[in-house]
Amino acid sequence: MGIPHFLVIPYPVPGHVNPLMQFSQVLIKQGCKITFVNTESSHKRAIASGAWQDNNLDEALIRFVTLSDGLEPEDDRSDQKKVLSSIKTNMPSMLPKLIQDINDLDLDNKISCIVSTMSMGWGLEIGHKLGIKGAFLWTASATSLAYLHSIPKLIGDGIIDSAGIPTRKQEIKLSPNMPMMDITNLPWRGKDKISFNNTAQEMQTMKLGQWWLCNTTYDLEPAAFSISPRFLPIGPLIADDTNKISFWQEDKTCLAWLDQQPPQSVTYVSFGSLVVMEPNQFKELALGLDLLNKPFLWVIRPGTINKVNNGYPDEFHGSKGKIVNWVHQKKILDHPAIACFISHCGWNSTIEGVCGGVPFLCWPFTSDQFVNKSYICDVWKVGLGLDKDKNGLIPKGKIRNKVEQLLGDEDIKARSLKLKELILNSIAEGGHSSKNLENFVNWAKL
Repeated sequence: MGIPHFLVIPYPVPGHVNPLMQFSQVLIKQGCKITFVNTESSHKRAIASGAWQDNNLDEALIRFVTLSDGLEPEDDRSDQKKVLSSIKTNMPSMLPKLIQDINDLDLDNKISCIVSTMSMGWGLEIGHKLGIKGAFLWTASATSLAYLHSIPKLIGDGIIDSAGIPTRKQEIKLSPNMPMMDITNLPWRGKDKISFNNTAQEMQTMKLGQWWLCNTTYDLEPAAFSISPRFLPIGPLIADDTNKISFWQEDKTCLAWLDQQPPQSVTYVSFGSLVVMEPNQFKELALGLDLLNKPFLWVIRPGTINKVNNGYPDEFHGSKGKIVNWVHQKKILDHPAIACFISHCGWNSTIEGVCGGVPFLCWPFTSDQFVNKSYICDVWKVGLGLDKDKNGLIPKGKIRNKVEQLLGDEDIKARSLKLKELILNSIAEGGHSSKNLENFVNWAKL
């Protein structure tokens, strides 16, 4: 038999594509071959951004192929419902031929396993019909996966209704050792009934994957792994410097600017690839950073502000800061000048911050970000939360005060460095995640 050949299918947003790209790099080091399926649109954006260097990849072991998402070039791909509907309508019918064409090119190394991320479970369905093994890469926390896996039980116990809405105010925990969770902050927070039903259906489809691979370590959230024997921690998956996808041009001047700043002096601010902020809140954040009177690096992705204007208040100076469209986040968080991370608490940002040993100021907006905040603040105790006032805003003075409180907390700094060491050990040779990955590859070879 030839080497294991994985067909990997991410949902086309950076928060799915990047972990699957990182996972592919790890599999290559294990002697596997990868065919990476992008939508035509996301592949073009990745190449155009310049952050993804095709020529740095081992073309003998990784190959990129594309399928159409069914949308026109001018369609708005920030509308995730529209994208998902079009993908599910158009892409599944094209996959069997793609698999056949790939196998015809290399009869000795046919596709032996399909790995999909959330919303691409149809790939596992097709693979199952063709007799190809399947696995599911979950790109958020294992705890949020545990809650999604438990949707039927939560409905059956009357904790949520059939639309995912809590039936009453309460806190719950799925197992004795998991943290208490306010049920208004469950991972599907902010989703409407259609989106919730799609999520519940997708969880059923994902059962076709024998393994649910988690970009986490046993040490970060041990109790979550008691929920299902399918859960397999293989992380943290850490981006290779050259092989990280970006949908926006990365600013190359940040690192030189950080080199000029004192150690642990810079507040880094970024809210990921999907968050949209209301103009009034954006202004409070800008003025809060000014009030700090300390250096800051602020990532303002195109589309961050929910209006077509520059959004900055007239009194904003920003003289101590650097404002950019996009960065290679792992490089930033690993830089010794970074003091803390104001974050939306998306899981990839959480993992990268923890791997950098950086304290967090948590500002979750939706979905699993509230679950992640509870771990950062209450379980690992490596960050503080920001709370809204009666007007639903986090005011500038509170932002300044919380940053200063965080920067003055030596216990949080010490715990952040200790947690970094703990989870990096899990992917070192002989570590828990490293052994799981080896067992997974051996399963794929059978």
